[in-house]
Amino acid sequence: MPQVGQDLTEGKITALNIKVGDKVKKGDIVAEVESEKAVFEVEAFETGTVLEVRYKVGDMAIVLEPIIMVGEEGEVLESAATTGFSGENAQEIVSQAGESVTATPVELARETETAWLKTGTGGSSPLARRLAGSAGVDIAQITGTGPRGAVVKRDVEAFQRSRSGTASVLPFSGSSVRASGGALPVRTLQSGTGDPVVLIHGFGGELSAWKPFVAHLGLANPILALDLPGHGAAASSVATDFESLTAAVHASLVAEGIDRVHLVGHSLGAAVAASIAGGGNLQVRSLSLLSPGGLGPRINGDYIAGFLSSTSEAALKVWLELLVHDPALLPGVLVRATLAAREGTAMVDHQARLAAGVFAGNTQLFSIRDALLRFGGPVRAIVGREDRIFPSEQSDAVPSHVGLYRLPNVGHLPQLEAASLVGRLVAEAVRSAG
Repeated sequence: MPQVGQDLTEGKITALNIKVGDKVKKGDIVAEVESEKAVFEVEAFETGTVLEVRYKVGDMAIVLEPIIMVGEEGEVLESAATTGFSGENAQEIVSQAGESVTATPVELARETETAWLKTGTGGSSPLARRLAGSAGVDIAQITGTGPRGAVVKRDVEAFQRSRSGTASVLPFSGSSVRASGGALPVRTLQSGTGDPVVLIHGFGGELSAWKPFVAHLGLANPILALDLPGHGAAASSVATDFESLTAAVHASLVAEGIDRVHLVGHSLGAAVAASIAGGGNLQVRSLSLLSPGGLGPRINGDYIAGFLSSTSEAALKVWLELLVHDPALLPGVLVRATLAAREGTAMVDHQARLAAGVFAGNTQLFSIRDALLRFGGPVRAIVGREDRIFPSEQSDAVPSHVGLYRLPNVGHLPQLEAASLVGRLVAEAVRSAG
């Protein structure tokens, strides 16, 4: 069950196009799901035989849980469960295959999130095992509420909260969305220990787009994300220039009580992260910049205009495909989710106001070079050589102390197009801070 929009937790199954025993190919439409905002199709992630259908029409399906199980003809489902992927061996498979992986990063993240092993009373997800391990908890003590009694993330967090007399080792596992004093909403994508890692999306994105990438980091730190003004859950907020945008993000981190932080940003969000890191008001432990804005004057202004003016799936798809080198890597539900998020909100108007304050035609109206010169911590810039939004050669402007990685056959979304490699580079930057 795909995540379509950051607030979606379940959806109603309105159609099933398969039954047990049917053959399916990767990409086949196997189901139709209805949420409060949209109706969308669900694709098969693998080629094989349908071994089990876990819902019937009319049921409510849980986000990121399996709808069907696919395997080899004649395979016993029980044995399929015992050999499910863990996060570690999934990463190994990706590494062996190089960056031209056969499964998209989104699919890999779903496998990692939903796989479970026959241990204890009902198995556990890889994420749950990592959280329990970092907390020093025997996972066999935890009652599972996932599929077939599997222990999942929410069970570990509930177990931690229930332990009396023990300080929580999941300090950022409170409400999923928080906003203080007008600050931007912040969401916990992974609970953990140590200095938090905060992810900041780019123009036109939203924090939920980071969720598949989290599985590639392999960090025990808390991982948080926020929505920029005019985006996602902050659609009603307004920022009209780069200074007010950066101030809003900074204020949100302060409102959360965060004073030591690792910042990871994409595109415009990377520029915001760099500006905060260079400001000296927060202890930024490391800085990871993915396709950062502000390294040079040029931007594809046609993309910004086309993205904001598109009102149909066909039109928006044309512009979103500019974000990636290989259009096949663009998640199929992204177009529908983007349009659905705009309905009934002032999102487009607020994004247009922000765009007018940070871009002028094909020109970026801000620079992060001075901020990078002021920041003395570990910093990496990761760009795609085939970026069609910011020319990759603008990354030549990074100061000499910045680690620069230029990835071939990658466009503007390295965290999607080369997720395994980018996740490793970001994790190394975080760990290098000590």
